Amino acid sequence: MNARRYLRRFLVTVTIVVTQSRGARAASTATNNPATTTSTSRQFTAYGDNYLLPSALCVYAERVKHEWLRRMDVADSWRDPILLVVHAREPAQANAPAISMAMFQTDIHLKYQIRCLLQPPLDEEGLLAKVVEALSSEWANREQPVVRGQLYTAPVMPLWLVEGLAASIQGRFEFLLAVARRSVAAGRPQRAADVLDISVVPADAADRQLFQANAWLLTESLLALPDGPRKLRNFLSELGARKMAANAFWSVYHQDFPQNAALEKWWSREQARRTSVTLAQDLSATETGRRLNAILVTKLGPSNAGKGRPDETVTSLENLWKYSEEPWLMDVLKLKSDDLGTLRGLAHPLYRPVVDEYLEAVKWLMWGSAVHFRRAAREAKDMQLTVDKQTHAIAAYMDQAEDAYAPEELSQVFNGYFQTFDQVQKLEGERRSPISDYLDKFDY
Repeated sequence: MNARRYLRRFLVTVTIVVTQSRGARAASTATNNPATTTSTSRQFTAYGDNYLLPSALCVYAERVKHEWLRRMDVADSWRDPILLVVHAREPAQANAPAISMAMFQTDIHLKYQIRCLLQPPLDEEGLLAKVVEALSSEWANREQPVVRGQLYTAPVMPLWLVEGLAASIQGRFEFLLAVARRSVAAGRPQRAADVLDISVVPADAADRQLFQANAWLLTESLLALPDGPRKLRNFLSELGARKMAANAFWSVYHQDFPQNAALEKWWSREQARRTSVTLAQDLSATETGRRLNAILVTKLGPSNAGKGRPDETVTSLENLWKYSEEPWLMDVLKLKSDDLGTLRGLAHPLYRPVVDEYLEAVKWLMWGSAVHFRRAAREAKDMQLTVDKQTHAIAAYMDQAEDAYAPEELSQVFNGYFQTFDQVQKLEGERRSPISDYLDKFDY
C-alpha cells in the first residue's frame, strides 16, 4: 500500500478511536490501568486510555519503521525500545507541545518515549517526524556503551535528516518538488550549508515549506549516491560516537565532497536536475547508452607544465589505471564519478547496474587499488555489452513489428482510421444490441 495513503487511513482510524475513547476514558481512569499493546517487532509499546488506540499506534509505528528500514537498506535488529504514550491534555498542559519525544536511561539501556496529548485531529506530520527521530536516534546510539551509574550523552538528531526522511515516507513529492522548483526558478535556492545548519523548524510557513522541500531533496540525493544507504547509516553511527552532526557528516562524506565547494557544486547540480526533471522520468535505453559511452571516453589534453599532462590523446576508462602515478588523475576520476552519479539518477533501468559497477571501479582507483579497479571495470564492460545487445535486440524487434503492422505513409494511417470509423457507423446502423438499446434511453 502507498505510504501516504496508509498514513491517511491511520489518521481516520485514530480520529474514530479518539471519539470512541471519550466514553470509555472515565472507566479506564478510575482503574488507573491504561491499555497497553506491543508491536509485532516488540520494539514499540503503546499506552492509551482506550484499548483500541495503542493497537492502532503500534500498527502505524511498524509501518513507518518498515519504510525507514527500506530507505536505509538494513534489516531490523533494534536494541532499545520506543514507547508511545497517548492521553488527554490536562489543564496544566495547556502550553505543552502536542507531540514530544524524550530519552531515558536505564541501567544498561536507553529507551525513547513519544508523548501525544490528544486534542483531535492528530498531527500527522508531527507524529511521523517523532517516530522517524526515535528510529534514527536508536540507530545512532545503538553501538554506544551505556554504563550503569554514568549519564549517557545523546546527540541531537539533525533536523534536515528527520524532516527529509519523514517527507520521503509521507510521500509529499509533488508538493515539495513544486516548492523547490519555485525557489530555483526565482534564483534563490538554499545552499547545502544552510540546510545542514538549520536546527529549529522555521516559524514562517513559506520558510518552513522551503526547508522541508530542500531537506527532502538533500536526503534523497544522499541516498542516491553510490552506496548511499550505507553512508547514511554510517553518518548516524558516527553521530552517536562524535555527538556533533557536522563532524559526523564530514567524516563519512569527505571522499564524496573533499571540501565545502565540492558539496555546494554537487548540491547545485542536484537541485537543478531534480527540479527540472520529474523523478519518475528515465532516459531511453539508447540515450542512456550514448551518454554512458561519452563518459567512458577520456580526452587527455596536451602537455601542461603545471599538471604534467601527456600530449593530447584519447583513452578509455578501463585504461586509466596506467596513469596511476600522474598527479592529474584524481581530478579526472572525480569528474568521472560526478558524471556517472548524475547519469545514475536518469538512467534507463537496464543500465543502472552497469553505471553502479563503473562507479565502483572508479572508487577503487581513487583509493589506489589498480587490481580491484581493473576487475570491476572488466565486469562493468561485460555487463554493458550484455545490456547493449539486449537493447539492440528489443529495438530490432520493435522495428520489425512496426514494419509488419503499421502503414508506412502517414496519410494511410488517417485513411485507415476514417475507413474503420465508416465501417463501424454502417454496422451500428444495421444492427441492434443491448448496449445500443440501453443508450437510446438517454438520447433526446
